Amino acid sequence: MAATDSVLLFDAGAATAQGGRMSQEDRFVIMLPDQFPPLTTTDKLALFATYDGHGSAAVSEHVRQSLPALLIKRPEFTKGDYETAIIRAFEDEDQLLLQMAMEDDTEPVIAGSTVALCLVNMTKGLMVVGNVGDSHIFLARRDPATETVTWQDRLTREHKPHDPAEKSRIEEAGGAVHTYGGTARLGTLNMSRALGDLQYKNPINNLDVAGTKKSRRAIASGSRAQHPRNRGNFISNEADVQTVQLDQDSRYMLLCCTDGVTDVTDETMLVEEVAKDFMRGRRATDIAKRVTKATAEQPQSDNCTCVIAFFDGTASTRLEA
Repeated sequence: MAATDSVLLFDAGAATAQGGRMSQEDRFVIMLPDQFPPLTTTDKLALFATYDGHGSAAVSEHVRQSLPALLIKRPEFTKGDYETAIIRAFEDEDQLLLQMAMEDDTEPVIAGSTVALCLVNMTKGLMVVGNVGDSHIFLARRDPATETVTWQDRLTREHKPHDPAEKSRIEEAGGAVHTYGGTARLGTLNMSRALGDLQYKNPINNLDVAGTKKSRRAIASGSRAQHPRNRGNFISNEADVQTVQLDQDSRYMLLCCTDGVTDVTDETMLVEEVAKDFMRGRRATDIAKRVTKATAEQPQSDNCTCVIAFFDGTASTRLEA
């Protein structure tokens, strides 16, 4: 640990379970400081993310493989403008998926993925979060003496078609929100932001069925743009971003979860149970396995993924020593 670090990473781990689904479409990433390529900065960085695929695992797997590298390559990243870097990296990923679609790989047209991503600059004590969709990131502060939770918050915003701002954006773009079985949907999706799902985005939702061979294939794969119009993006790839300043006197707990966990678990209870397991001496990976096992065993369970990390402020660590 460098003398200038504000926080240190005490432990990190993840687990995923298929649940009651026919296939596993969730993915996750943990990047530790020694996994980052040489940069112009000497700051210590860590990255945690969950990706919940829908339609297939094609997009969530592509995002898992490419998004961290896209983020690190952004010029804003090396300048320390992490919020802008995250927003632009999400856009870059969608451009790669569009290129795949134009090269006759129709999976990104009909499949997509949520993203809940957290970058931590441990030297500066910065935690920067970006998300699209309904996967979530939770941050909690732990008491240095008792390890109990003294504060917690959800750092991500859920993007759903029924949200007034999202519904208005969709309609202004030329789309429509309908309710099926009590759930507001855009087409077949119950979310309003994601990576992939290119049938709901430019340029594919504006393609003429009488256009190129590739255009016809894209539309046949799910785009409903039978008559070209000046449509906007019904599904957005714009990340909601937020920066949290961590302090040296506190200890923190981070959770990144897909909705297979959060839809069936009270978030306050989830955070408190994770903290209790940590106080019992369990490692982050083992705790994540317990979380995903418990949620996957519930009736009609979804894919379940949980990433957990524990950070200690350097001042709190010195006090303990």
